[in-house]
Amino acid sequence: MLGKRLTLTKPAQNLLLFASWSAFASTPNKTFIHPPERRMVTTPEDSEVFISLESLSDHKELLARVQSAAKAVLSDESDPFLQNQRLRLMAEELACPISERTAAIYLARARGEIAGVTLPRLRGERMDTTPTPWAWEGVLMAGTFNLLVAPPKVGKSALMVGMIGAWWRGDGEFCGLRLHGTCPKVFIVGTDQPENDWFTLFKREGLVTPEGDMGGPIEMLWHTGAPLHLTAEGIEHLGGVAAANPGALFLLDSYHACISPLGVDEATSAFDGPARDLAQALAPHHATLAMIHHTNKSVAGGNATNASRGSNALPAAASLTILMNWFRQPAEGQTQNDHRVVVKTQGRAKGTTLLIELKDDGWIHHGDGESVLAAEAMQEAADDLQGRQADVFDYIKERWMLGEFPVAASELSGHFNLERNKTHRCLRSLERKGLVEQAGQAETEGGRPALLFRPTGVSSLEGGQTSQRGQSTPYTHDTKPLSPLSPLSPAAGGDPPLSPLSVGDAVERFNGGLWSNGWVVQDASNPLCITIAKLGNPLVQFRNQRPDLDIRPCQSSPFAATTPEPDPFDF
Repeated sequence: MLGKRLTLTKPAQNLLLFASWSAFASTPNKTFIHPPERRMVTTPEDSEVFISLESLSDHKELLARVQSAAKAVLSDESDPFLQNQRLRLMAEELACPISERTAAIYLARARGEIAGVTLPRLRGERMDTTPTPWAWEGVLMAGTFNLLVAPPKVGKSALMVGMIGAWWRGDGEFCGLRLHGTCPKVFIVGTDQPENDWFTLFKREGLVTPEGDMGGPIEMLWHTGAPLHLTAEGIEHLGGVAAANPGALFLLDSYHACISPLGVDEATSAFDGPARDLAQALAPHHATLAMIHHTNKSVAGGNATNASRGSNALPAAASLTILMNWFRQPAEGQTQNDHRVVVKTQGRAKGTTLLIELKDDGWIHHGDGESVLAAEAMQEAADDLQGRQADVFDYIKERWMLGEFPVAASELSGHFNLERNKTHRCLRSLERKGLVEQAGQAETEGGRPALLFRPTGVSSLEGGQTSQRGQSTPYTHDTKPLSPLSPLSPAAGGDPPLSPLSVGDAVERFNGGLWSNGWVVQDASNPLCITIAKLGNPLVQFRNQRPDLDIRPCQSSPFAATTPEPDPFDF
């Protein structure tokens, strides 16, 4: 016999494929699917089965009929459990019994076909290069499932309503991040809160009329007094709402309140089932789902997935997870005095960190969360400084605040009367604490470059530096104004008077605790940032010299230095 040879370990089981299907064909109100013509399967004594290519084609057709039955089940049954059971019964009627797992696979494929899922991308085909669709840049992805996790009373609902209000008003951004496109229709499943609480949130964002009527983009609101739960009927209803309003935004608050009647155990893998079913119901209609969920009691920040209460299957089902938590957690039994909130995202897009705070008139933005956290950590380190390190850091910071002047190690050694090695140990310690950083190099008379230092997290104004001018230093460490003659001596008050200098003026330079002449002004376009050149050798220059601090009008003949000037960079 010609044909393909298949070896079956239990040939008798193969005969089940050809059982009677008359029961299914006689079932009323069903789509009748006629079985293929049956063919004899020969089983030789060596337990090998010979099936013709024509017979294999029939098997393929039979499996296609099972797939068609899966689509029929989905159109007629909304309960996921009953869908699986009915498909298995129909498969038996088709003489092709399948397991529960196989039925689930067929149903998943059928859902994909109904939703318009196409064939997978193949090697050599052009890929979609469309950027990640955002509703709220970095925080809320459009057309997919977003999970917002936070402890109670942090402001989860207020944040989402605030975003909706800004989006509807056309503000263009919210909490410093861009809002994309126009605000769609909004449907709020607010089963966790009473209607008057929602009214308070809406009123602050201008989403109700003066008479108290719900308005703006909000089309429907379910609340504690009129709840909606994620039962099969509830999910089916929301799917119908999404079908009638393509691209809508669905806010669900909270997941626990919406599944409480279902009796789902939070510790099991089935905990994410209703959420996945809802996401699948909304996905064909390009709806955006923002689902609010509570954290574990032990959460201390950091990871949104681990912070989520219950099984990790729930955050795993979301495309993006958002964690909200207090910036500073009070000690147990103490009042929450710092009301700043950190927002962190993680998932299938680049993470974002925000530091925000809810005021009476809405949310305010304190900047990038990571930067603020780092700045406050450095501030705490600066406040803990003592002795020589505190003096050196104050001096470096004061120089920068006066005109963005970096400081050389030799300058610190001279002003503080420190040995070179002690100066460098102090600077390295400040570097390890994240308080100062290297800011390039400066030219020296001896030709050997000298390292420059500045407060961490700032940029340089000096023309000879490669970095760009940035924002002022974030530090608020208290320092006193410096004397015009000695940077180490506090002034009586106010800014020191500046001596007017012009190009060609003879000046003295302060170095190593001494004033020495033999210098002329090379560039005085900025009276606070003067360039001087050595008399007789204009190639030797110093930039960013401060009048009455680093240089002063010459007090004697400029042609002979009153004191031999040591090489400040001779280490």
